Amino acid sequence: MGAAGLAGTAAADDHVEVNVGFANNRGRRAALEVAVSVKREFSFNALTMTVPEEAVDGLAADRNVRYVEENGEMYAHDQTTPYGIEITDADVAIDDGNTGEGVSVAILDTGIDAQHETLEENLGEGWATDDAECTTDCQGGPFGGNNIDECLEEWDDDNDHGSHVAGTAAAADNGVGVLGVAPDATLHAVKVLECDGGGTFDDIAAGIEWSADQGHDVQNMSLGADSDSEVVSDAIEDAADKGVVLVASAGNDGECTDCVGFPARHPEVIAVSATDEDDELADFSSTGPEVELAAPGVDTLSTIPRDDYDEFSGTSMSAPHVSGAAATVIADGTTDREEVREQLKEAADDIGLDENEQGAGRLNVADAVDAESDDDDDDDDKEEEENVSVVTDEATDVGETSATLNGEVTELENADEADVGFEYDESGGDLSNTVDAGTVSGTEKFDATVDGLDSGTEYEFRAVAETAEDSDEGDVLAFTTDEEEDDDEESTAPVIDQFDLTDTSNPRWARVEVDWAVSDDDGNLDEVTSVLKDGIDSETSSVSGDAASGTHELRERDGHGEAEVTLTVTDTDGNETSDTKSITLG
Repeated sequence: MGAAGLAGTAAADDHVEVNVGFANNRGRRAALEVAVSVKREFSFNALTMTVPEEAVDGLAADRNVRYVEENGEMYAHDQTTPYGIEITDADVAIDDGNTGEGVSVAILDTGIDAQHETLEENLGEGWATDDAECTTDCQGGPFGGNNIDECLEEWDDDNDHGSHVAGTAAAADNGVGVLGVAPDATLHAVKVLECDGGGTFDDIAAGIEWSADQGHDVQNMSLGADSDSEVVSDAIEDAADKGVVLVASAGNDGECTDCVGFPARHPEVIAVSATDEDDELADFSSTGPEVELAAPGVDTLSTIPRDDYDEFSGTSMSAPHVSGAAATVIADGTTDREEVREQLKEAADDIGLDENEQGAGRLNVADAVDAESDDDDDDDDKEEEENVSVVTDEATDVGETSATLNGEVTELENADEADVGFEYDESGGDLSNTVDAGTVSGTEKFDATVDGLDSGTEYEFRAVAETAEDSDEGDVLAFTTDEEEDDDEESTAPVIDQFDLTDTSNPRWARVEVDWAVSDDDGNLDEVTSVLKDGIDSETSSVSGDAASGTHELRERDGHGEAEVTLTVTDTDGNETSDTKSITLG
């Protein structure tokens, strides 16, 4: 890295803190010659030191120097504010005796609560870098501190993040609090993040180095940065060479693609994305080709100082599920780091997400160790497997635009009921239309009527049945709807069977009562209307069928004398019949 990339890291007005990887002793001497001070020397040929800013370019150009990088910082992945033990079947593994006993899990984080009621009995030796030692006077930062009253150990948790991660990985099964994935594993606090959740690259590398040197089996890194670090990469490769299973959170930069953070994207590290209790991808989860597994990371309940609990969200919460699972696999007898990695991936459940979102799938701890639930064994599973069979029967009551589809459930085992119905389409189609036929509780026939079909058309259909765990389809059969009937006969006009007028006038009003009866051979009667004197008054009655009768009353004020009344009857085909009669009113 050139000086431009380091300009923002000045330790004094003209000094910068850098990590220098050297290829040989000449490179080491070259670095030490320009060093103002040396903060740390690693066993894998790297130094953390302060140098004059103007010395950076020359040092980076030295062929005996592998790299010069800014000593940047990593931060605990933020949490939005669990349940993951059940969804990953860790509880099934635990009930079967797979508890991670004898395996050590290092939590590289903000520390672990040194006295928590469900963590303390699982705590082993811890360690903290000088910069990250516990403090009761946190000055804030991106994720703040918890302002604990007393630091019981240098590696005590002054932030909450590390304790929460530790509880998910290995909270004890002691009847209080929460249950971790590997409740008998030994937890080691490796405090590399300060109370504000941040830690320098060299501190992260030092934590990886210390843990690997202690012989820890698993390292959990719920932390990350956007940029890679050579010194952290060196430490990761050193730990991998020593057989450590390394797990890291993918990052919380979602929604995004190809955005897995570092160190999760390092080839030696298992990158873990986050899902929710419905096995949907968490909207904050980073994704990319480096993701190897998914695990619960939304509203995850776990431990925080002191003897407290809270729900956090983030891929930081997903990673320790996998770290605990790795401990469970190792305790079960698989000790090679790459075999552990493959075993976890082979056992994962495909939850239907894209590969860059779920990797091999969502973690399944029980399957990774071939654990069986207490109330089941393989034979029981076979005996209790649900089974449904269905056949398609010929269609009946086929008309111009409708038909009744028929089927029969011929087998229903180990299930209380099955949902049944039909799929249909015009012949040659994809049977994309469906009709529900309800639910059956045994071997029985069922049917459903479909309407809105085209006349004179061939259709194909099949019966379908589904239980909670099984489904079946019958053979595809065909039927042809009837041709539409052509009615070549012209419909007949309606007939007026009765048309009688009666004078009912009084001195002020001329009134006439119209008694009528009508009929229609086609049975299509529609309306009957009486009209007085070309519209002075009228009355209309709606009628139907093949015959109807009734009375209309018409009137005109001071309209005494000769008057004409017209009676008209119509049918629904538009045919009309009229008659007119005269009457003297008054």
